[in-house]
Amino acid sequence: MSGAITDDRAARALLRHLADHRGKDDAVGELARALLSGEAVPRDLLRNSWFGEGLAEAAERGRTELSRMSREDLATIDDGAARLHRAWNTDEEAES
Repeated sequence: MSGAITDDRAARALLRHLADHRGKDDAVGELARALLSGEAVPRDLLRNSWFGEGLAEAAERGRTELSRMSREDLATIDDGAARLHRAWNTDEEAES
């Protein structure tokens, strides 16, 4: 492994989803496409203010959405994430 973010299966799947579902004028989608293509290393890409600002805006929207969710909704998300994490680790152990 080279240590690249795209070496991680979950990260690669997330990047692929972002690349497939966000437009050409969307900084997060373009960042995902650039990372997947290997055209530049993440540090170089994030030095571009358009990408950095796009990530900051996306993170802020995410924080705002989370702050509006009920405790029950947040617990449901946490439970789903824990189940995915357990399933993921089981798959990786089986591959070893």
